[in-house]
Amino acid sequence: MSVPKKKNVVEPMIQSTSNAPQIPSTNTTIPRIYEPSPAPPHVPRISSEAKLLHHTAHVHAISTGSFLPPIMVDIDPVDGVCNLDCNWCCQAKSRSARPAKFMTPNTMKQLGVFCGDWGVKSWRISGDSEPLLNQNIDTLIHSGYDSGIDIGLITNGVFLERVSAFSKLTYLGVSLDATTASTWSQVKNTSPRGFDTIISNIKRIRNDHPSLDLCIKFVRFDAKKSLNKHQFSEHLSIISETDVAEVDNYVEAEEMEDFAKNLGCRAIIRDAYPENFAETYKFSQCHVTPMGGVFDASHNFHLCCDARSVHVLTDDYTRDNWRELPRLWGSDLHKKLIENIQPKQCAGCAKSKMNEILEHIVLPSNHSKDYQLNFI
Repeated sequence: MSVPKKKNVVEPMIQSTSNAPQIPSTNTTIPRIYEPSPAPPHVPRISSEAKLLHHTAHVHAISTGSFLPPIMVDIDPVDGVCNLDCNWCCQAKSRSARPAKFMTPNTMKQLGVFCGDWGVKSWRISGDSEPLLNQNIDTLIHSGYDSGIDIGLITNGVFLERVSAFSKLTYLGVSLDATTASTWSQVKNTSPRGFDTIISNIKRIRNDHPSLDLCIKFVRFDAKKSLNKHQFSEHLSIISETDVAEVDNYVEAEEMEDFAKNLGCRAIIRDAYPENFAETYKFSQCHVTPMGGVFDASHNFHLCCDARSVHVLTDDYTRDNWRELPRLWGSDLHKKLIENIQPKQCAGCAKSKMNEILEHIVLPSNHSKDYQLNFI
């Protein structure tokens, strides 16, 4: 029986000297220089500007002038009337000039089908009036949900008991703007009694719908620096320096994060439009307009959610069996209306930051040529 020959094995050679440190023979693992980052305890908040990254096809379409259907539209189920009178409301002047109008159940039912077929991704049910004054609000919510549309509802909260279709909503925003009944009463010019009812309804909804993204919205109003409701014309420009009572909610803004957390909600805090806001704009044209629009209760389709009734693409979006609006979208008329928007004449722009990013970074411009764009 032959014995197999051993293979030559080259043993590692460690050359030691008297001056070299002795390495202890242990199983200790040398730590990595770059350890994996642990998962953040909370998902970081995504600003509305960063959301542009999710819609590159729409951004590209804007740059080429071939607009895609809007990503999000506002749905105004009520025109011309509100049950509260907020000190900072930029729509108060325009609203008071129109008769009250309520979207019909038939329009609501067809609107979901139309938007779903057109390619609209989401609805923000809100308006320049209080949407829950329309008692058929559940019909509208079901219409959008059945057509695969993400739906958010923004309300002042006084009539939350009129809604039963909370399970169909992606998010619910309650524009509370205060943490006490007395401040709520003063900044909204109403009796303080409704505040406790709103809080009670928020607690009920949180308990019944624990997965709903429930937000408490807070507009921070400074009576001395913010524009007040009397200073807006129906074209959203400043018309006077009329003052309102020197009542603001700045102190309670500091309490809102904890206040909302105690109710099981998240807080959304923003400032009321300041005086001379338009002077701070760093964009010359309204680029973001093709990403949205407004369907109102009177069948008008507005291009801008801030300047409702100013830039109207059609006065009847149901015309020609709902076929007119898609034909007008991206047309020469549509582009001309956008070109005629003069940002410096707009006292407030909710999409100012997005406009700045589009003009200076995303779309071709002299400013963008100053960057080494590939070194991000």
